[in-house]
Amino acid sequence: MALGSGRRRVGVAVWLPVLVPLLVPGAFGGGESRPWRRRREAARAGAVAAREAAGEAFLRLDTAQRDLRISLETVRAVEPSDQTDAALRRFDALSETVDEASAAYIATMDRHPLDVDAESADYEAARRDLDAAARRLDEVGKELERFAGTLGPTIARADAALSQLPPKTEQARQAARAAADAVRTAGQQGLAGPALDQRLAALLAALADLEKGAAVHGVAGTLTRAAQVTETAHALYEEAERLPRLRDDVTKRLSSLRTRAQAVASRADNLEPALHRLRRDYSAACWTDIADAPQKVTQAVAVAEARIDEAGQAAGRQEWADAVSRLATARAALNQADEAMAAVHDRLRDLDAAAADPEAEVQRTRFAVRDAQRLAVGDRAVAEERYARRLDALVFRLDKLRDGLDAPHPDWWQFLSEARAIRAEVASVVQQIRDDRAGA
Repeated sequence: MALGSGRRRVGVAVWLPVLVPLLVPGAFGGGESRPWRRRREAARAGAVAAREAAGEAFLRLDTAQRDLRISLETVRAVEPSDQTDAALRRFDALSETVDEASAAYIATMDRHPLDVDAESADYEAARRDLDAAARRLDEVGKELERFAGTLGPTIARADAALSQLPPKTEQARQAARAAADAVRTAGQQGLAGPALDQRLAALLAALADLEKGAAVHGVAGTLTRAAQVTETAHALYEEAERLPRLRDDVTKRLSSLRTRAQAVASRADNLEPALHRLRRDYSAACWTDIADAPQKVTQAVAVAEARIDEAGQAAGRQEWADAVSRLATARAALNQADEAMAAVHDRLRDLDAAAADPEAEVQRTRFAVRDAQRLAVGDRAVAEERYARRLDALVFRLDKLRDGLDAPHPDWWQFLSEARAIRAEVASVVQQIRDDRAGA
């Protein structure tokens, strides 16, 4: 038994060296399999990360290119110019660079498929190529960003204009609707005539043209049309809204101007007695310039009456603006008639006063000259030469003012005109003195 046991022990000892290699993993050339697998997985992970980074760079560049293209198209629509065309040409050149970098990235992706098993060296090559593609994409993106920065103010203006399109267009629509409602209401009240209807039709046609939008007119053209429609609509709305008041005003003015025309025609009868006195008591030089006053009054009254009748007819056709215009002409004609009559009566009154007391006119003028002389001297010993020369000339004219009054038929109108001219010149000198001293 001992011997047998010894043989068994010897047998075990003999076979153990043979079994040990079989129990140790990787003992026959496979001992490096696990590190090799780890290196391959690490290489693959690096390549995948590079692929993701390159993909993100590609998306950033593609988005930047698309956004800048849209912005430049907006600029061209809003501000078409040689500068805009030059910017678009520069963008086209940059786009070619972008396309080249993108094509290189896509080719790299096709050359290095990472979804199939490969060796570590293949993954490393993929990572290097993808890193290079990402760097190139980022470089082109920065170049595109720098170019966009030079266009910042222009793009901002274009975006601002583009953002105004919807509200400005809607504002024009609302204004046109309000104007149309106001015109229809006026028509129902019997106040809107054909002219107002024609203006409304033109407004609606302009609105229809506006609705064609920026695709037809461009951004700037659409904004311009929207502003024009809004302005026209507001004016039409205001006119339609004031038609009731305008009707009442025209009715009142028709009545009052008819009454005034009758009064002017009645007062014209007093002209001939006044002119008779002028011809009898004063020389021809005193009244020749107003001798045709009766004819002027008659003509003015005739014009006023004709315009009043025309205004009444325009009002009957609801052409209120025409009626107002003709009434304004009638008023102006009656004003001319009043002025012609006033010229005769005022002339007679002034001549009577001068002939009755010429010294009063002389003293009034002398007082004005002396007052100016005192102002010119002020706290000085003598007046400044520029004022003194003018005042001395006025004193000379004043001393000659009475010349000719001793004649059998004095020219009292020339006397009065000269006195008034002297006082007007005195007033001019006084104003100059005050202006000069205020600015000193």
